[in-house]
Amino acid sequence: MNHSKGSFSFLVCMDEGLSRKLFVFGVCLCLIGILGIMAPKLLAVAVSLVIALMLILTGIVLGLMAYLTHQREKVAWLKALTPLVLGLFIAIKPFALIVVLGLAIFVYFILDGVSSITLALELKPFGGWRLLFAKGVLCLALSAIFILFWPYSTHWYLGWMVGISLFLDGLFLILLSGKGQGWF
Repeated sequence: MNHSKGSFSFLVCMDEGLSRKLFVFGVCLCLIGILGIMAPKLLAVAVSLVIALMLILTGIVLGLMAYLTHQREKVAWLKALTPLVLGLFIAIKPFALIVVLGLAIFVYFILDGVSSITLALELKPFGGWRLLFAKGVLCLALSAIFILFWPYSTHWYLGWMVGISLFLDGLFLILLSGKGQGWF
């Protein structure tokens, strides 16, 4: 395989500036990943509450618009009430959304696992490819474990899986930067 052409040609002629950027991005991803691993339930609830807040604000804005434009049609008010009621429901019961988000993240991690393995095989001679390959296998294995215990596993799964994935992606970038040579 000729690595001087194609999508990853920047790796062949990586300069110190690019190496430093990859390292910094890698460290940032590792730190965010550690936060998700240490507080998975908190991260899952926080995501749910941010979505609830967005829906509530959308309902308020649409309701204000309907009021200020003197809308008499029920559809305009229904359009405002729908996100408002859904947002309030999620704010009161954040785990209801977490269960649904868990399924979406499950699909994401299957795709992430397959793409990580594929990318690792394409990057094989470059440092860090083994870690990326292992991350892909881990994503697929943890996805299988998640679905076996769903919906009871959802509260820890969101934060934990996202945290592990981000941490491993960060390690991969650090290795790719050349500053983590000899770690793996």
